[in-house]
Amino acid sequence: MKKWKTAACGLIMASFTGCSNSGFLEESPPKAYLEASNRLYETRVGAYCWKETCVDTAGPSELLKTEKPIKVKANESLSLVIKYKRQPNERDMVQIQNKNEVDVPLKKNKMKAPSERGTYYYSYSVWWMDKNLKNVSNGDALYAFVLEVK
Repeated sequence: MKKWKTAACGLIMASFTGCSNSGFLEESPPKAYLEASNRLYETRVGAYCWKETCVDTAGPSELLKTEKPIKVKANESLSLVIKYKRQPNERDMVQIQNKNEVDVPLKKNKMKAPSERGTYYYSYSVWWMDKNLKNVSNGDALYAFVLEVK
């Protein structure tokens, strides 16, 4: 009886103290942020496969049509931040403007804002690939955000 009470108390305390910080108990993909001018902006989670659940959503332009764009300066340095113990080991960034898609190079999760004024949509896809099994993903997610270059 004492072991059960100790275990139950431990589980209750873990749920209040954020056991999801261990990096393994999250029920959905971790949040991703865009850092611009020393400020973090939350991105929208799109399609993902996490644990045993896969969710499909609309594309970035549709997903973000009610979101206010993040205002940035031309060529501003931007960072992508995922606050999660285990970082994804594969990444892909695509910029969408007027239905044209362009791959965006990332260097250490950093990118530059476009040099021309306008509104740009982004799709940031990440994968947590298994280190021991080739071509096996332990989770993946698409994050979307919209920039307005002034």
